[in-house]
Amino acid sequence: MTDARDGELEAMIRSNYDLWNAGKADELTALFNKLGPNGYTIEYVGSAPQDGARAMTEMWATYGGKCTTEAKEVLVNGNEGAAYVLNHLQTDKGVVVLPSLETYKVEGGKLHIRYFHRAPD
Repeated sequence: MTDARDGELEAMIRSNYDLWNAGKADELTALFNKLGPNGYTIEYVGSAPQDGARAMTEMWATYGGKCTTEAKEVLVNGNEGAAYVLNHLQTDKGVVVLPSLETYKVEGGKLHIRYFHRAPD
């Protein structure tokens, strides 16, 4: 997907959260590969961008099945989108809600994802 239409990109961003919540890691990876057929990166803002597949594997191992997401707002303009998300993380102390701002940019067949997030205490 090199020339994303607003509605199409928004639907795919929203689908990302649905797939995560449903525990569908393979389908989520396929979605990111469709958005970025020439590869994708994931960046936790403040750190260097990482290979997307490697970062997703690590994220899934750490948070898969322990955290659900609630996309409160998704905004898309052209080939870029942003989401305000509430992450509901199950901890030994109960559920902790952590906000994040997440951006998606499709350019030259590549997907760039950036997460502005708050880590659990």
